[in-house]
Amino acid sequence: MIRIIIKKREKELPYAYSSTIVILVSIFLSLVVLSFFGINPMIALWEAFVLPILTVYGWANILYNGLILLLCGVGLVIAFKAGVWNIGAEGQMLMGAIAATWVSLYLIPKAPSIVMIPSMFIVGFLFGALWGFIAGVLKAKLGVNEVLTTMMLNYIAYQIVYYLVMGPWANPATSYPVSKPFPEQAWLLSVSRPLPVSVPTLILALTIAPLVHLMLFRTKLGYEIRAIGSNPIAARTYGISYAKAVIISMLLSGGLAGLAGVHAVAGSILTPQLRRPEQVSRGFGFVAILVAWLSGIKPLPVIFTSILMGLVFLAGFAIQISFARGIGSTHLFTGVMLLILSIMETYRRYEISVRIHALRRILRWF
Repeated sequence: MIRIIIKKREKELPYAYSSTIVILVSIFLSLVVLSFFGINPMIALWEAFVLPILTVYGWANILYNGLILLLCGVGLVIAFKAGVWNIGAEGQMLMGAIAATWVSLYLIPKAPSIVMIPSMFIVGFLFGALWGFIAGVLKAKLGVNEVLTTMMLNYIAYQIVYYLVMGPWANPATSYPVSKPFPEQAWLLSVSRPLPVSVPTLILALTIAPLVHLMLFRTKLGYEIRAIGSNPIAARTYGISYAKAVIISMLLSGGLAGLAGVHAVAGSILTPQLRRPEQVSRGFGFVAILVAWLSGIKPLPVIFTSILMGLVFLAGFAIQISFARGIGSTHLFTGVMLLILSIMETYRRYEISVRIHALRRILRWF
């Protein structure tokens, strides 16, 4: 007889411990899966995880991905702390990309960089915040499930981008669905030519993470957001507004994803311009959920988990290119990581033991 005993831990395992296990096990299992498709796991490990960190070009891609994931991840931490499951960072990011394109090409196309770049980020924040605000109001005022609304808003944002790059904002110089290139004063200043990483986004991201930490753990608003997320009934009893906490958390969460959208187009390693939605977002909004959870739903560790996931995100594309595999290999690492994270989250909170009584009885005969 097999008996499975599940017992709640007196003290939960630390996130640093569980996250390390999740990352290592996920990489190992992903390489095992790749071996079934004729890919040498040792070569794949070298090509996907070691080689990128040994080259300047690799770091450029890691940091480009990581900055997007950092901004989206910190935004998701705010929403998750409020108990709101924002699955819409993808759409909120696309709205920020639309805002950057509108500002640079149509609103103030001849403005100098000192005016253009802050304007793109401000309007990008507002566009992303609007997308989060819609879902927040629907949840707070009408009780509409935020998972459904944010997912549907993702698809609406996708279609808006498709419409713009194939319609009124299409580049007449090419038949490919892209906008006209941004004017040079809208290009985000990079660290250097060999390392084309956006300086404004880097400063912004590294500033926002500690500011959000201070907001969540040192201000009244942050206390209200955390209280609503941990125990909404008790929070309401003490006079904390549920609607206020939910709407503000979604507004901030969407706004930060909007900033990531500005970086995705204006800080692109390629020519800065609006492209098809899958070329702008590439699933960053969903991967950012992993970034937030691996950080323990805390803004400061997101700085590290976002860079790590930037490498993992790049690893999928490296394998896709090196071994001529389909786009499914790109999502293998993140998919396996999500599965292991779900299992580890349970193990972090509960002790699981297996007892085989039948084996004991058999052993008694000997």
